[in-house]
Amino acid sequence: MEKVTAYRAFGVFADYDGNAPDTSDFVVVASEELAKQVTKKLNEDPRKHTIVFCDGWEHAKRFCYRPVLIANPDEACASFEEVWAETE
Repeated sequence: MEKVTAYRAFGVFADYDGNAPDTSDFVVVASEELAKQVTKKLNEDPRKHTIVFCDGWEHAKRFCYRPVLIANPDEACASFEEVWAETE
């Protein structure tokens, strides 16, 4: 069996119904601290952001994050500026 390396990162996702484990991550960040900063900023006004992955929902009720595994550390945003450049 071939060994592969996985890197821990954090996926930020829009939570539309308070119970959305199938919601897609719209951005992946390199650290939990950055994930906290991003979700805090997005949650100041979650309805302002129209990132839609769930049919039937126009606006997120809140934004959350969860640990994810990625194959390449370059796949994750390492700064607040990178996140905004990727999401806008």
